[in-house]
Amino acid sequence: MTVLLAVTAAAPFSGSGPVVFGLALASFGYAVLAGPLARPHWTILAFLAWCAVTVGWSVTPAQSIRGVLVTVASTLAICSLAAQLSRAQVYRALSAALKILIGLSWLFYVGVPTLGREQEAYHHGALTGVFIQRNAAAFVLAIAVLTFIFTAASPDFRNRRSSAVWAALALITLVATESGTGLAVTGVCALLMIGARSIRRWSLGAKQGLLILLAGVTGAVAVNAQAAVSFVTGTLGRDATLTGRTLIWEAIGPYIRARPWSGYGWGALWTQDSLMTRVMWSKAGFHFPHAHNAYLDALVQCGIVGLVLIMLVCAAVLLKAGSGVLSGRDGVWPTWPIVVILCLLLYAISEQSYMGYFGWLVVVLASGLVRREAATDVEAPAAGDERGVRSSAPA
Repeated sequence: MTVLLAVTAAAPFSGSGPVVFGLALASFGYAVLAGPLARPHWTILAFLAWCAVTVGWSVTPAQSIRGVLVTVASTLAICSLAAQLSRAQVYRALSAALKILIGLSWLFYVGVPTLGREQEAYHHGALTGVFIQRNAAAFVLAIAVLTFIFTAASPDFRNRRSSAVWAALALITLVATESGTGLAVTGVCALLMIGARSIRRWSLGAKQGLLILLAGVTGAVAVNAQAAVSFVTGTLGRDATLTGRTLIWEAIGPYIRARPWSGYGWGALWTQDSLMTRVMWSKAGFHFPHAHNAYLDALVQCGIVGLVLIMLVCAAVLLKAGSGVLSGRDGVWPTWPIVVILCLLLYAISEQSYMGYFGWLVVVLASGLVRREAATDVEAPAAGDERGVRSSAPA
C-alpha cells in the first residue's frame, strides 16, 4: 500500500504510465493472495462501471482502456488492503508514503536543484521536489499536513510527538512550493482538523448546525468555482487569468458543451497522443497537464454522469463520517475522512484533486475507513510509530 500510494502521488514522471500500470496490477494481485477482495461501496462500483463504459466512445480508446484498468486495479487493491489492516495501520502506510515523498523532495531540492526546483520564470526556485510541478507537490503536501495533524491530535495513536514534527515539516515544505491555493485550502482544513477534538463535546444540535454550515459553504464555493478562485488569487496578487487557468477553461468549454453527458473517455486526454488535447493546447497557447479544475476535468472525460457519480462517492463518505461525528460513538476516527473529502472538493476548484490517481485513491481510502468498526483498531500501532505492533502492510 505504501509503495502504491507513493508512486501514484509522484506521478506523472518519465515512464510513469507503465510503472503505475504495473504497480496497480501487482498490488491487485497481492491483495488477491493476501485475502479475499473487499467490495467497494456501491457508489465507487457505479463510477468504475461508468468509466469502463466510456471506452466505447473514447477519442483515444487505448489510453482509456489503460486508464480504466489502472483505476479499477488500484481501487480494488486499496479497498482490499485497507480492509485487511486496522485503521491505524492504514494511516501508518499512508504516513510512510508521505514521509518518503517529503524526504525525497528535500533531497532533490537541495541536491539536484534543476529537478527539485521550479525552472520557469514564474515562481522560479520554488520547491517541486519529486513532483512534475510545484502545484502537484502542494496538493500532496496538503494531504500530508492534514494526515499528520490527525495522527498527532488523536489519542488513539502512539508517538504523537513524531507526527507533530512531521506535520510541521510538511507545512514548511508546502510553504516552499509557494502555492497560494495549497496554503489557503490547507489552512482552512487544518483548523477543522484541530477543532475536531472539541466538537465531540458539543451538543447534538451544535454538531448538526456545524455540519450543515460546512456543507452549505462547500457547495456554494464549488458551484461558484471561478468566483471563488478569483477572490483567492486576487487576494494573493495573482493575474487576471488566474495564472492561465481561465485560458484553459475557455479552451475546454466548447468540448464539454458538445458532449455534456458522456465526455470523451476516461483517461483519454492530457497526453501528446490525443489530437483533441493538442488542439486545446494550441488554442490556449501552452501545454497543460490537466484542466486545472477537477469538476471540468470530470465533465470533459466522463460527462455529467461521471461527475455526478464522483459526487455521490464523496457525499456517501461525508454522510457516513458526519453520522459518526454526530453520534460520537466512533471517537475521532471519522475526522480524517470528512476533512480530507472537504479538502479535495475545495482543491478541485483550481487543481486536479480527485481526478488524479492519488487524489482518487485518497477518496477510496476515506470511503473504506468510514465503514470500519472501532473494535478492529484495539491495540493498533500508531502511524509513523516504528515501535508499534508489526504491521502487515506491504512495503
